Amino acid sequence: MPPTRSDLSTDDSALVLMARNGDRDAFGELVRRHQRRVWMVCRQYVGADEADSVAQDSLVKAYTKLGSFDSRAAFTTWITRIAINTCLDLIRQRKREGLRVVAADDDEELDVTEQVADSEIDPEGRSMQLQAVDRLRECEAGLPERQREIFRLRFYAEMDLDEIAASLSVHVGTVKTQLHRAVHRLRRELGDVR
Repeated sequence: MPPTRSDLSTDDSALVLMARNGDRDAFGELVRRHQRRVWMVCRQYVGADEADSVAQDSLVKAYTKLGSFDSRAAFTTWITRIAINTCLDLIRQRKREGLRVVAADDDEELDVTEQVADSEIDPEGRSMQLQAVDRLRECEAGLPERQREIFRLRFYAEMDLDEIAASLSVHVGTVKTQLHRAVHRLRRELGDVR
């Protein structure tokens, strides 16, 4: 018997199969499950101002290319790769047009403090926290591009190492090495900032 959407434990591959057979609600469930990650990935590449539209474009591309998904990779890896490619396409297009895409490290709205903020902290502590986040941004901007990309996908987009490796088409050992180097360098440069 084919899977149904009412089964909350329906895995992505079953939803993909239903969506391929014309079930738009099944694809809607896939979007609901993965849209936050797609948006977070897009935000890391093109900034918050562009992330909504690029994430939307990525999801539309995934829907139109659903027939090409071959299930060898996880759906989340496949849709993340589509999001990354869509971002890179936009960046290349803007460069050809002589325009600049606001990268996440240039994005004033990139608010890492939301992830580390303590609502019980006093004003002095909050100020110190903001200074530490600013310092992290400075140090992060100095990382080599691949290390910065992997660092952001791991800690901001909350992807695991295997997903990052598959999304970037690199070996998981490369991801581990680059992430280790990035974290080590940031710890060294941040010193006593906690």
